[in-house]
Amino acid sequence: MIEKIAVIGGGSTGHGVAAVMAMRGFNVTLHDDKRFKSRFASIEKLGGILLRGKVQGIGKPSLVTTEPEEAIKDAELIFVNVMSDRHEEIAKRIAPFVRDGQHIMIIPGNLGSFAFRKVFDEMGVNANITLTEKEGNFFPCRLSGESEVTVGMPLNLKGLVASLPSKDTLRVLKDLEGVVEYSPNRNVLEGAINAGNVIMHIASTVLSSAAIHHQGDSFSLFKYGFIPETVKCIEKISKERLDVMEACGLPQHADNPMAMIEKVNNPDAYPENHVFREHMNGPNAIDHRYLHEDCGCGGSLIVSIGNRCNIATPVLTSFLIIAGTMNNRDYIKGGRNLENLGFSEEMTMEEIYNSI
Repeated sequence: MIEKIAVIGGGSTGHGVAAVMAMRGFNVTLHDDKRFKSRFASIEKLGGILLRGKVQGIGKPSLVTTEPEEAIKDAELIFVNVMSDRHEEIAKRIAPFVRDGQHIMIIPGNLGSFAFRKVFDEMGVNANITLTEKEGNFFPCRLSGESEVTVGMPLNLKGLVASLPSKDTLRVLKDLEGVVEYSPNRNVLEGAINAGNVIMHIASTVLSSAAIHHQGDSFSLFKYGFIPETVKCIEKISKERLDVMEACGLPQHADNPMAMIEKVNNPDAYPENHVFREHMNGPNAIDHRYLHEDCGCGGSLIVSIGNRCNIATPVLTSFLIIAGTMNNRDYIKGGRNLENLGFSEEMTMEEIYNSI
């Protein structure tokens, strides 16, 4: 039975996960680097993390620290709740201190297990640890004040995960009983390609770029971003993804990926989404995780699998090119695609699945 949990991430999700797990009785350590020192000082000063919105209460981590060894030395489970751009950085921070038997859970996964495995191999980590990814985030949330997190959806401890390699998944799920109630994906690719934010974020952020530029922190994609013309583009991207998934033999988990857009566009008909719509602001810039993560992880993956299976993705590809031009990045060639994950062009999808 897991008793001690380390949560890595000084942002809203890290705060939220640390608070929830502390409220549920676990011994929780919250960690990130010295950039987050002032946030951590607020937690210590106020005596915990206040959760508002759809999850309410005060969670008190046992320890808040910027020292990685102190954070993870006795943890049986390590939650990694950072943007995908930071996966390699975090892997390097904790690599010298991981030990046999620890489970590392990356939330959201975004194929971060490959980044951790690469770093651990390069740094000669020999500890018997597991690397597991959750499909999607723990919950939608925002830092709304000093040591305060507003949560946009009710707490749901269910979800889909897969380990790298996938043979570890069932063992991890058994060890995580009592902490979460996750179910297995076939492999980490299944979780990454199903990520809902690829559908929600890419086209809407690109097409809202002028409003984002002028409104900054006051912009809310979920209030202003889903106009009918934008939704048409999102529907095309959703259809392209479905075509790719059917061709590569991976199931679509959401029966209707457009359902959330319907709900946020009709607040009177769906009052239960009020907190989500009113408090989940962002993005405040084009140079933002809404594009970096969803273009560079899920978007790049869909295009590369489409190419491998001879399925065209013209609308998604066009948005990745435009987003990359805006941010001076090559999301298609530089993202977490099959080639960059180490799968040669000669490998079939089934051969790839069998290898992970």
